[in-house]
Parts: sequence; C-alpha cells; structure tokens
Amino acid sequence: MLEPAVAGRIERRRDAIAWTLERGDIFAWWAASRTIVLSGGLALHWLHRPRGYFGRHIFSHALGPLESWDGIWYRHVAEHGYLLVPGHQSDPAFFPFYPLLLKFVKAVGISTGAGGVLLSNLLFLGALLAFDAFGRAVVTPTLARRGTLLLAVFPTSYVCSMVYPESLVLLAFAFAGVFAVRERWLLCAAAATAAALARPEGILLVFPIAAYVVPRLRRLETNERGRAVAAILAAPAAAISFPLYLGWALHDPLAWSKAQHAWGRSFRLDGIFLAVRRIGDEVAREGWAVRDIAFCVVTLMLLAAALRIGAPRGWIVLGALIVLLPLGSGSFTSDARFGLLALPAYWGLASLCHGRLRFALAAGSSAVLLAAATVSLPLVFP
Repeated sequence: MLEPAVAGRIERRRDAIAWTLERGDIFAWWAASRTIVLSGGLALHWLHRPRGYFGRHIFSHALGPLESWDGIWYRHVAEHGYLLVPGHQSDPAFFPFYPLLLKFVKAVGISTGAGGVLLSNLLFLGALLAFDAFGRAVVTPTLARRGTLLLAVFPTSYVCSMVYPESLVLLAFAFAGVFAVRERWLLCAAAATAAALARPEGILLVFPIAAYVVPRLRRLETNERGRAVAAILAAPAAAISFPLYLGWALHDPLAWSKAQHAWGRSFRLDGIFLAVRRIGDEVAREGWAVRDIAFCVVTLMLLAAALRIGAPRGWIVLGALIVLLPLGSGSFTSDARFGLLALPAYWGLASLCHGRLRFALAAGSSAVLLAAATVSLPLVFP
C-alpha cells in the first residue's frame, strides 16, 4: 500500500495529465497558429521582401520582423529606461509592465528581442487557457472552447508573437474575469493591476469588475467588501501610478500625454466624429486604413452578437470602448490591434459558427488572413 504522500503525488500527476489532455486542442491550435506567424516572419527574413518601411537591418536575423515597430521601443525601455524628448516620438508613450518582464528576460541571458518573442508566445498560450476557463464560467462550454480556438487563429493575433504587450494584457483580462466570477477579489485586483500597467486599456476593467461587485456588495462581509472594492479600484489606481512614476523619474507627470501627442495620439471630444468624417481621406492617403476600419466595424458587430447570447454586459462595454475610445485621436490607425482585446467578440464569433462547416470556414479564413497579416508587416503599422 502506497504512503499517503506518494499516493497524493500520483493523484496530482493524474489530474495534471487529465487537465492537459482535456485542453489538448487549445495547445494544438496555439502551436499551429504560432507556426503560421513564425513561418511568415522567417519568410520575410529569408526573402527580404517586401521591404516596405523596413531597412535591410530588420531582416538581418530570423526574428527581426517580429521585433519591429513598437517592439523596438519596448526593448529600449527595458534596456535604457524612460527618456522624454519634447516634440519627438519617445518612449514614455509605452506602459512599463511588459518592458519590466523583458528586463527579467535579459537578466537570465536572453536578448530582449528573441526573449520578447518567446515571452509573448508563452503568454499567449496562458491567455488562451485562461480565456477558455473564463468562457466556461459565463457562456456554454462549447462556445467557450470555440471562441478560444478562434482567438488562437484570429487575423490580428500575429501581434501576440511580436515584442508587444497584447499577450500579457489578454492574459490579465482573462484572469481578471476568472477571479471576478469566482469572487477571488485580491487575485482579481492583481490581474487588473497587471493589465493597467501593461496597456492604457487596462483601466477599462473597472466596468466589468464593477458589474460583478456592485450587485454582491450587500451580502459580502465587511472584510470581503473591502477586497471587492479594491478589485474595482485596482486598475484606475495602477494606471494613475504610471504618470506619478514619470513625475518622479522624469520630473514631468505629463510625460506620457506629451509623448502620446508626439505619436499622433492627441484626444479630443469630437475625435470619433472626425475619424468617421475623414474615412475617405484616410483611405485615399493610406489604403491599409481599410484594415483598421473593417476590423473596428467587425468587432462591434461581434460584440453585438455576444450581447445577444447573454455575454456579461460589463465586458461588452469594455470591448466597445476599446475600439471606440482610440478614435478620439481622429484616426482609425491600429484600431484592428486594439480590438484584439475585446474578449466577448470571440464568443460572438463562435455563436455565428453553428455546425462544423461554418466553424471550419471561419477558422480557415482566419488562418489565411493571419498569414497574410504577418507577411505584410513591413508594409503597415500593426
């Protein structure tokens, strides 16, 4: 007869194997989708075409295209810290948590470029697993799993293999949802803090978390109520801490907004109206603008589909604001990438894929577009 400690280890091992096997399709779809992206990056490296906005040095090593665009700035923050250059594009425009992780990667002897690509891919796997768990708590298991698999191959998910923080934010969003549903308020607060320190969109978690907390406040005990309120306030508090840090480090608490202005992200009340009115001019000036406009519209439609199947309204609000608020700059630029974080959209897409044929067509089309988006990296900003 086995000793209790040995029996316990064997049981935990069996549970881990069963857990992994039950999610085998998530691991397989993650591996397949990341193979598509990495293959596209390698193709650009080998062919050096199309060059587009990239200099030849970007293609000098295999992962160069995946380390490009904003990835250069995140690596710069990790290696050198923040420096505001008034009137010019500078790194205080980029939130600190992802560069901090890159700094840890560098500390173990891996370059911030290759390490960033590895980190983003692994975080994306974690995000898919957490999103599946979250989906099972708020929609049907079938919709949750199909939504997770469609996220794995979603056309804009190529950025989750780049030196960008989107994988980290997806993971933090999904964990915030999981912990809110389970009423694990301190863990929910930690996830919200991570999201808000990685991307400004993280502050929007205040809406879905509040939607879980407010109806439960009266029945919670005093200590539990305090932790629940802390979960609501965690994301705004974390977001506010960044300009406070910049005020200490750079002696300018407005450094982030000044840097954003230099990057063309100055917001105005009539920005959304201007963005819509300028669609024709934007498309005429840069044909790739069609991508961001189309994904903005598609994301809003998928959120409407998610609302129809009963997805949590707080998360629908978050998803809508994620794609609409950036239009306050008067432009649709990068709205396709921002919309990647609208989690309920994937449940909405899954709800439209009744039957194996529709699901296969949606997944296949997404995979083709994912490959196309990757190889077009030199031609258009993510």
